[in-house]
Amino acid sequence: MQLLLATTPILIVLVGIVVLKKPTWIVSLIAFAYTFILAITAFKKDLAEIGATTQSAVVSALQVGFLVWGAFALLELMTVSTGMNRIKITVGTLTKDTRVQAVLIAFCLGTFIEGATGNGAPAAILAPFLLGLGFQPVLAAAACLICNGMSPCFGGAGVPTIAGMGGITDKVELSNLVAMTGRFLMIGIIFIPAVMLLVLFGKKSLKGMWGYLAAICITMSLSMFLVSNFIGAELADMVTGVVGVIVSVIYIKVIGVKDQEEYTNKTSLDIETKVSTLKAFSPYILLLILLPAVRFSFPLSALTKYGYATWIALVIHLVVFISSLILGCGKEFLKCEINGLRKLIKPIIALCALFALANITNTAGMMSLIAQSIATVAGPIYPAAAVVIGALGAFMTGSCLGSNRLFAPMHIEAASSLGINKVVSATASSAGAALGNMICPNNVIAVNATLELKNSEGVVMKRTVKAFVIMSIIYAGLALLYTYVLFPGFGL
Repeated sequence: MQLLLATTPILIVLVGIVVLKKPTWIVSLIAFAYTFILAITAFKKDLAEIGATTQSAVVSALQVGFLVWGAFALLELMTVSTGMNRIKITVGTLTKDTRVQAVLIAFCLGTFIEGATGNGAPAAILAPFLLGLGFQPVLAAAACLICNGMSPCFGGAGVPTIAGMGGITDKVELSNLVAMTGRFLMIGIIFIPAVMLLVLFGKKSLKGMWGYLAAICITMSLSMFLVSNFIGAELADMVTGVVGVIVSVIYIKVIGVKDQEEYTNKTSLDIETKVSTLKAFSPYILLLILLPAVRFSFPLSALTKYGYATWIALVIHLVVFISSLILGCGKEFLKCEINGLRKLIKPIIALCALFALANITNTAGMMSLIAQSIATVAGPIYPAAAVVIGALGAFMTGSCLGSNRLFAPMHIEAASSLGINKVVSATASSAGAALGNMICPNNVIAVNATLELKNSEGVVMKRTVKAFVIMSIIYAGLALLYTYVLFPGFGL
């Protein structure tokens, strides 16, 4: 009975948002209130304890909201300054193919930004970029969420793996966990761009794209393997993302992708702009410089003192201010910040409610109960089940880091009792947690908010869940292959 009750908060969120298409902030409040009562009554938790975990969750949600506010303000500035118009012209000159634009920006550049910042920042930063290029808001949101289904394992300079699996490094070597995670991700890189195109544009979209996809996927996959296996987690995403961007530009310039009318970006390039190309790209150049510079200039303890998302948000707001001066819109800075904040009321309510719901399900033991039940039923196919468990953890906690902290010890115990490879089981869960970012309500709400997509979370999730299912099946098969065929004795 308790297992059934433990699943009901998840069902309320999914049915309310995806099936009934009700406003996310209303569904979130209802689900939170229900979970709060459920934890106290059915799971016998102390009211003070649940109150404290709710308060902690609201603080974390406000920190993420601070980040989203920065993304809002940046988009406002780019619109007011006509800088986005210049970017449209520049990228449109490089390639008019919407498929290439989506892969280059959402996947290649997104991998770099995730490596520098973590916390789902690529979607909040790059979805407005795609919107500015003329993408439909739903496609822009879904593209960034799907393409963010690989890099969160090593996002934020490797923190989700280094810190997230800190509780099991007395049983398995961290270097082995990093290496095996990289072996999952190198396969994910091969599939995710094609899956994104398939889900968003249909089967025909892959025609004429195989050469380009092969070029970036093979080089990025090789980069991920080499960095994760021989250098470490900290630089894996950033180096891989840079490789993807460089190879993309070279391929487009030297070989090119044959134009297809159906996928030609028809956004007019005959638009007004008052700024140069360099000035227009200056906010994004500053982000690419400052985010990794700040991350590696201060100890992690200092950056996380007020929440990991807070330092990222501060950098974004700083970039908005500096960019307003560069773009000649210094007087518009406060207006951009205020306009951005005004649009955050309902998304912040939803984020606070869902963060609280996630914290309560963890504190009350609901998530552990669900995961342990899956593990009990799985038996020898446990490594495949670990992918699902990891995704479930990210779906509720909002991060790969949270999922790893929650379930890594359980995977070690389960693998030991089954006599299978502990490293593969733990890293399969981490890879699954990265996939969970595609469908995590917190992430969907955040990116929709930056695009001013109202009550469209269900529409976006219907797109991303297809990619999530495909990649989960691939990773589940890979986990079994690694456990029983390729790496049964790895790290032992």
